Amino acid sequence: MNERDLINSISEIDEELLERSEQNKNAMKMRWRSPAVIAAAVLLVLCVTGLLVFIINGGKGKSNSSGSYLVSAAEYPKIMKAPDSRDYDEGGDGLMGTQEWEAYFADEKEWLKQKTELINVYGYDPTRGKTGLLDFNAKMMPLLLEERNHDNVVYSPLNIYIALGMLAEASDGNTRQQVMDLLGIESLDALRSQMKGLWNNTFSNDNTKCLLASSVWLRDDIGYNKETLDNLAEYYYSSSFSGDMSSADYTMAFRNWLNEQTDGILEQQIEGLSFSPETVMALATTVSFSARWQNEFLKEFTETGMFHTAGGDVPCEFMRRTSDDMYYWGDKFGAVQKWFDGANGMMQFILPDEGVSVYELLEDEQVLDFIDKGYQYGQSKNLIVNMSVPKFDVSSNSELTETLKKLGITDAFEADKADFSPVSSDTNNISISRVEHGVRVITDEDGVKAAAYTVELMSGASLPPDEKIDFVLDRPFMFVIRLGDGIPLFVGIVENP
Repeated sequence: MNERDLINSISEIDEELLERSEQNKNAMKMRWRSPAVIAAAVLLVLCVTGLLVFIINGGKGKSNSSGSYLVSAAEYPKIMKAPDSRDYDEGGDGLMGTQEWEAYFADEKEWLKQKTELINVYGYDPTRGKTGLLDFNAKMMPLLLEERNHDNVVYSPLNIYIALGMLAEASDGNTRQQVMDLLGIESLDALRSQMKGLWNNTFSNDNTKCLLASSVWLRDDIGYNKETLDNLAEYYYSSSFSGDMSSADYTMAFRNWLNEQTDGILEQQIEGLSFSPETVMALATTVSFSARWQNEFLKEFTETGMFHTAGGDVPCEFMRRTSDDMYYWGDKFGAVQKWFDGANGMMQFILPDEGVSVYELLEDEQVLDFIDKGYQYGQSKNLIVNMSVPKFDVSSNSELTETLKKLGITDAFEADKADFSPVSSDTNNISISRVEHGVRVITDEDGVKAAAYTVELMSGASLPPDEKIDFVLDRPFMFVIRLGDGIPLFVGIVENP
C-alpha cells in the first residue's frame, strides 16, 4: 500500500487534517535524506504561553464551608502521541524502507482517527469554531493593539475567548447574554460545544505542544453551586480550588499554578496578581505552545543591524535566512510566514509598506484575510526570499475592563446589574473588579518563547519582483502565531525588539 492509498482509506478524517498531514509527509521525506539537515532540524523551537484572569469581588458569605485548596482536578483528554518519522528510522540514516514507512503511516492513521474523534465531541463544527474566533479577533485586534506610546503589545485571542466562555458559564441573564453576543454564540449548549471543541481541537502534547489550562479559585466561606463547578470542569477542563482569600499562602498557590501552566516565563507579571478579602472568585485560563521551525535560522548567519523605531535607530541582532518561499502582499503590506515542523501551524510576519503605520493594518480587510487564510491567501508568489528577522523579547500586561465594556460587556462590572447566580446564592453584590491579561514572546535562533494570561476577578499594491525579494523586518511590524487550521493563538506588534 502506498502513501496515497493510506490517505484515501481514512474516509472519516477531516480534510484539512489530511492536507496538513500530507504536507508533513512530503516535507519529511525530503528533509531526512540529508544528514546536514537532520542536524539542523532541531535547532529552532517555538514556545508560546499566555494567561488571563478574572477577579470577581462580592459581599460577605453566609456559610462556612471548609476544604483544602484543591477541590477537584481537571481530567484532560487522552490521545496517542503524534507519530514522528524519526522514531521509525531503524537504521538512523534518514533512508526509511517500505515497512518503516507503512508502520509510520498506520500509526498516523490511528492518531488522525483519535484526533478527529476528539475534535468532533459534542457536535463541534471546526469551521464554525474557527470563524467564530476569527470574527471575535477582528473586533478585539484594533482595541488591544492600539498604539501605546510606541510600546510593544501582544495578546492571545484564543486565551481571551475561552476565558470569556467561562465567564458566560458562571453568569446568567443579561450578564451572560452580553458575553454570548460578543462571542457570537446563540445558546448555552452551543457555548459548551464551541468551548470544549476549541479546547480539544487545539490540544496537542507531542512534537507540537499546545496546552490549555483553566482554573476556578473560590473563597472558602461561600457556598458554591456544584453544578456550575461541574460544568466548568466538563466543558473547560477547569480545576477548582478553595481557600482564604486573605491568606498569603492561597495567593502564592494561585501564582504557582499560573507559573506552572506558563512555563515560568511570565513570573514577573504574575507577581503582581493577588486576591483581596473581598474577592469571591477568580477565573483563570492559560495557553502554552511550542514547536520546532520547519526551516531553521542558523546562528552563524545572525548579524547586527539597525531597527528603526519611532524614537530613533537601535542596534539589533537579525536572524537571516534565504529560501525559496511564498511572499504575500496587499495594498499596504508584504508578508512571509514560517511553518512549524510538521506543518502544524505557522508564524506570520506582516510588514507595513514604507510610509504606512503598522496600526493602519489592524482593521485592514486584506490583513484579516491573510491571517485567516494563510497559505491559501490569494495574492501570493513563489520567490527567493532573503529574510531578516530581529531577535525580540516583547511583553505586555493589559487590564481589559474598558476594552470589554467598549465591546458590550458592561453588566458584569456593575454590582447592581451583574448576575452571577449560577456561582453562588450565598452572597450578593458580586461583580468583576478587574481583568488581567499578560503575554510575553521571545525569539532567538534556538526558538521562540511566549506566554499570556487572562485573569477575571470576578509590501504594497504593486506586484513583487519576478525572482527574489528582500524581506527585512527592520521597522515596526506585526506578527501572528497561528495553528495550521487557522486558529490565531497570539497576535502582536513589535515596536522595539
